[in-house]
Order: sequence, then C-alpha cells, then structure tokens
Amino acid sequence: MLMTEYLNSWVNSRRLVEFDRFIVLENPNGEEENDVDMEYDGDDGRLWMRDSLLNTLIDLFGKSHIETMVFVGKYFEYKFGVEVKKVE
Repeated sequence: MLMTEYLNSWVNSRRLVEFDRFIVLENPNGEEENDVDMEYDGDDGRLWMRDSLLNTLIDLFGKSHIETMVFVGKYFEYKFGVEVKKVE
C-alpha cells in the first residue's frame, strides 16, 4: 500500500527516541524546541502527530481526516509493537 511505503520512508527519515513509555519521532533538521513530529505515550496509548504530517497524508492519499488517523494508528501499532488507543 502506498501510504505504508510513504510512512516507512518518513519514519526512516526521523530520529527515533525511546524513553520510559514514550516513543518520539523527531525531525533531525528541526529546531530544538519544535522538532517533535510524532509522540506516543505508552501510559495512556495516545499517539500525537503534527498537523502538517496529517494534512500531507490527507492531500497525498485522498482519505478523510478520520480514515487517515485510524490508518496511522494501526501503522504505528504494527511498526512499534504497541497499542494505540487514541490518535490526536
């Protein structure tokens, strides 16, 4: 699936930081205070992603806001072996 391939490439271009129960994907070229593109909190299963990423996926793949968030949540579960309960 094209969105999966896109997300694989996108994740591989990010810096992965894991600590406690958090998984953070950072833009390696971003500003220090503004470099987090996606963050998973294992305590409550919440996955946050930057609006610009969500909007890019919607524009590229023509899915709705909800469909895209559900897809990214399922992708993240598979990729990192965690349970995503909410995507924001």
